[in-house]
Amino acid sequence: MSNVIKSTRSLLDQGLIGRLRRDCQADWTQFTNHRFIKELALGTLPKNEFQQYLLQDYLYLLDFCRVEALAVYKSRSFEEMQYFSSVLHDLLHVELPLHISYCREWGIQQEIIDNTPKTLELLAYSQYILSKAMQGDLLDLIVLLMPCVIGYGEIGLNIISDSESKTQNNPYQSWIDMYSGKEYLEIIQKTVTFLEKICTKYGVEQRYLNLLEQFQTSVRLETAFWDVGRANPL
Repeated sequence: MSNVIKSTRSLLDQGLIGRLRRDCQADWTQFTNHRFIKELALGTLPKNEFQQYLLQDYLYLLDFCRVEALAVYKSRSFEEMQYFSSVLHDLLHVELPLHISYCREWGIQQEIIDNTPKTLELLAYSQYILSKAMQGDLLDLIVLLMPCVIGYGEIGLNIISDSESKTQNNPYQSWIDMYSGKEYLEIIQKTVTFLEKICTKYGVEQRYLNLLEQFQTSVRLETAFWDVGRANPL
């Protein structure tokens, strides 16, 4: 497990993703060190705030799937189509069903899941990534989603490496375990590796500032998303 952690942290410091993170470091730090995360790590986050976060995260994942479906359509090669269709399949048939089960563990019934509207924070985030994904190509699309994909893993690793985190009787330990676990870290590695692979094909330097703007905006919207539960507790 320690090797996976080391290799993941190293990978996130390299290539395009490392450059993007460094060039919006202040925003990235606010995202990964948000009040929501600190309270979750200590086990003090209010339950009803976490429940609303789970509901909104489910709705976000539906739009994440829509972006991945766009990626299949926008693919220029069979290999790209295979990659994104595999990601979409796992989201629809593994991650989303698991998320629904996790909601139920937190006392959120299917009727509530089906009838909860998007908050303003999620509406802003979803509309941004969907509109940009429709306008751009595969590189734009992946960069838009990377703050979510890699950010959760970095947050999970930061929590387990922080001596102040509560590891015993923390009601949110399963969430922490999920995003600091080997399986999720391997997803990050696979995604970042694919991103770096297509950089040459789609070109980076001539459009880097635009990619940075999209990445940074997604980071800021992710940061705002942490507050969905406080503003709209279940």
